[in-house]
Amino acid sequence: MHIDTNQLFFIDINLRKLLAFLESRTGLQFTITGLYRPGDTGVHGTIPLRGVDLRLRNGRIGDALADLVNLAWVYDPDRPEKKCAIYHDVGQGEHLHLQVHPKTVKKERKEEG
Repeated sequence: MHIDTNQLFFIDINLRKLLAFLESRTGLQFTITGLYRPGDTGVHGTIPLRGVDLRLRNGRIGDALADLVNLAWVYDPDRPEKKCAIYHDVGQGEHLHLQVHPKTVKKERKEEG
């Protein structure tokens, strides 16, 4: 069963756009393994929700997808070291972590010419 995250209005609009971008660019449907976590002090504990984890157990693919997202999206222009996508394992298994900030923006595509 596929859930259309664009219909989940508790998810931050930029995170919904980022998820739609990733799905449209890859043609893949991902399994969400982490959304809202009550009491979490990070992006998984905010409303609107600003963090999501996607099941992914292949490091090469995970790194490539993180690069795809981070080349197209800026987490916070004031903190360029922060990223919208991170492939990692923090003790719960390998996954692609996606996150947005209130200042998150999609980069403008430069036309080649």
